[in-house]
Amino acid sequence: MIRKSKTPYVRDVYLAYLIADARRTKTDDYPIIEEWMVATEPPKEIIQWDRRNDVKNPSDTAMCFYCCDPGFQPILGNPNKYVDKLKQYQCIVGIDASPYDNMPLWVQKSQIGLNLGITYYYGSLGMKIIPNVRLGDNRTLSSLEAYPRHTLIAIGTHGFTKRLDNRYVFAEQVQRIIDELDPSGICVYGPASHEIFGMARLRGIHIYQYDSYTMKENNRDRLLKASQKEAKNEG
Repeated sequence: MIRKSKTPYVRDVYLAYLIADARRTKTDDYPIIEEWMVATEPPKEIIQWDRRNDVKNPSDTAMCFYCCDPGFQPILGNPNKYVDKLKQYQCIVGIDASPYDNMPLWVQKSQIGLNLGITYYYGSLGMKIIPNVRLGDNRTLSSLEAYPRHTLIAIGTHGFTKRLDNRYVFAEQVQRIIDELDPSGICVYGPASHEIFGMARLRGIHIYQYDSYTMKENNRDRLLKASQKEAKNEG
């Protein structure tokens, strides 16, 4: 005969274990990323999760999630399962589930909370992280309370700065991030234009720019076309 447990089984449907020991922000109760979790040196390279097979030296590489959300959806659902796979890298750039500004506010905050929760969890296990500062619309600025000040942070720009109106909003948010967090350096995955990061440079904040996968592919295409054109002219 199988005995029934006196303690009822409660399914952890919102992954509460991720932030069990976390301090929380005054606004919205976000988990706070601790300063001791953050890498002190920028990585030599940053590779996005869906291109992890391109990694040659994991110990010199930061793994990021600046790719389409479905590409890392399994991690969002079961972060613990990927601990051993992610431990091999020099550090982890914080999770980047998208809080688009056309989402309802509660969805934006939920996405940001998930990003912070998983990032906190990996940091609490001793994995070095670089917090990915990802905002939705300006109503999510309170989430900046969750990030440490005077440390490295990461910002992904690929795809955000093509439209002029988006660029202005993004530039304003980056300035707010800089004012609030006063980072020691910013790891930028994608273009790092002067109009967005110029003020950071003027304040002496180091900008470490890393080409996105798309930028690398476009550069390869340009080099190939130039080589083909040169070969045709010589022929």
